[in-house]
Amino acid sequence: EDDADSPAARLRNLGYTATAAEVKHPKKKEDRHALLSFETEITRELCTIALIADGHNGPQASDLAERYLLPAIAGRLRRAAAEDIHAACTEAFADLHRKCLAENPLSGSTITCVVVNTTRREVSCANVGDSSALLVPNLARMGEPPVELSRSHRMMENDEEMARVRALPGVEIRQGVNGLGQPFGDLRAWPGGLAVVRGVGDGDCGEVVSCVPSCKTVPLPPMGGSIVLASDGVWDGVSYSAAAALLRRESQKKRKSGPRAATAKQVVDLALNRAGMMDDISAIVLFCPALREFEEMDMDSSKHAKECWEGSVDFA
Repeated sequence: EDDADSPAARLRNLGYTATAAEVKHPKKKEDRHALLSFETEITRELCTIALIADGHNGPQASDLAERYLLPAIAGRLRRAAAEDIHAACTEAFADLHRKCLAENPLSGSTITCVVVNTTRREVSCANVGDSSALLVPNLARMGEPPVELSRSHRMMENDEEMARVRALPGVEIRQGVNGLGQPFGDLRAWPGGLAVVRGVGDGDCGEVVSCVPSCKTVPLPPMGGSIVLASDGVWDGVSYSAAAALLRRESQKKRKSGPRAATAKQVVDLALNRAGMMDDISAIVLFCPALREFEEMDMDSSKHAKECWEGSVDFA
């Protein structure tokens, strides 16, 4: 149990909560997740950081990400402005990539990290791959879409990544081939056959793999909200709008009856019900409270709350 003055206990006292859930496919078992709360050394900013790692070609790369990455990021942060977090994540991802190549070069993993800075009321995301992260403001009937914090590095969804890989010498981009010799599925880069071309590890894929994360920081909405980060085992069956609807329902229950620990499990259960067990399914949900002056406000009808949020971020 946490000490009363620990960062995790202080975050809970402020109304921030985190839940995690996963179901492992019996033939894969390569997803990993982690959570860490900390305070920056110089500026004493109170933060929590979450990780989803979706491994492939064995769990070694995602295992290493689970053990190494969050302390490596937190240890680099003397202050936690957006540019500091982006730099710390970029350096830590590069170190993790080198460690993966040295220890088990054929294993690889996508990585999505989210840092919530409660002192500045900002959320930052750094990711390589296609494990998405969303910010869902508590705007139940205002029609606002969720904010996509991550960026997909699947070539068929990212023109910049497609152009980067096409420019590499000796790389062929084509579909895979099924048992009948027919092309099928996503476009992939060969050698290696990757469809998602940013990650860590995958030493057999050479320069096709980039470990440089896409980074983004946005303000937390004054009326509070939820953040979900999940592996593609969730997003293959659950749309962003469906996840947002679920989290908004739960956030309203939180405001009326206190924290509910089942939110991440409900995201995983929704994916299971919609798509079945095709892959490992992992999710983390972080709940962020409203500012005090917004706690008792009727979010469905408050023009002021809407104006405070609109225009501050790009919506998915």
